[in-house]
Amino acid sequence: MLGLGDLNLRERLAPDVPTWVTEWLCAIACATLAGVLRFVVDLVVPLAPPYLFLFPLVLLATLLAGWRAGLIALVLIVLGVWYLVLPPTGFAPLEAGDSAALLLNALSGLTVLAVAQAFRTAYRSAGAERASKLELRDLLLRELNHRVKNNFQMVESLLDMQRRRAAEAATEQALADALRRVHSMALAHAYLYSPDDAGETIDLGVYLGDLCANLSDSLLLSGQVRLDCWFTSCSVSRDRAVAVGVVVNELVTNAAKHAFPNGRTGRISVTLRQIEVGCELTVADDGVGLPDETSARSPGLGRKLVEGFAKQSGGALVRGDGPGLSQTLVLPH
Repeated sequence: MLGLGDLNLRERLAPDVPTWVTEWLCAIACATLAGVLRFVVDLVVPLAPPYLFLFPLVLLATLLAGWRAGLIALVLIVLGVWYLVLPPTGFAPLEAGDSAALLLNALSGLTVLAVAQAFRTAYRSAGAERASKLELRDLLLRELNHRVKNNFQMVESLLDMQRRRAAEAATEQALADALRRVHSMALAHAYLYSPDDAGETIDLGVYLGDLCANLSDSLLLSGQVRLDCWFTSCSVSRDRAVAVGVVVNELVTNAAKHAFPNGRTGRISVTLRQIEVGCELTVADDGVGLPDETSARSPGLGRKLVEGFAKQSGGALVRGDGPGLSQTLVLPH
């Protein structure tokens, strides 16, 4: 929320308007407002105190444009009270009581001015310190993310090196799967944990769109197998989005690897839509499906990852009807 300390007119109008012009305009505006308000109040409550609006308007001028503006406003208001309000009007000599009151109110106005200027100084100092701490925090976050990114790249390089040296096809495939999963997590980290975008939630549809584009490239899908994606906007927490991304990564990869054997043509679809209770994510294909019930209960790592991260996302995973395989993840609000 914008406070008075943020309404520094001298900085906001500079360099288009010189500082001294801003100070004078602010002071004249506050002094004029004090006179108008005093006139209006006098119509309702005759013989209202002559210094009724001196302190709040001096305070306002100081907060908006600094101590010089407050001092000018104080002088203008005091002169205006002397000239227009205190009898006899027109800068005539005052009675002893009125002279003392005028002097005391002027001194009190100076006190208000000093307090307001001290507040401005303290506010600006606190703002500069806060900005410095935020800049340091962003620097540390960038350094942390850079190190995490490098660590991901190192793990990927080691896995790829080991995969290339594997003598058995099963070992090579297992290492390739591990490499793909690490790469997916690296992409999720790079996308979801950028210090430049520090919001608590993200648009899951946008994130999944980028993920599917990367999957289409990394899986090297031929023209015979097409990956179609359709997403609506759905706001979720970052950690939840990571879990959903892992689920989509595993389901799409499994479909690409197993649903279309022997050069079979087909289509893999990923859809995200809004429903009454939240969001519904569906990954489906029109491939050969699961061969039997035994495969459906297969305790493979991919299936364990899908079930584990589906649970971590707070959703419920449901298998749908064919012709191929369809899996739906319901994400409640």
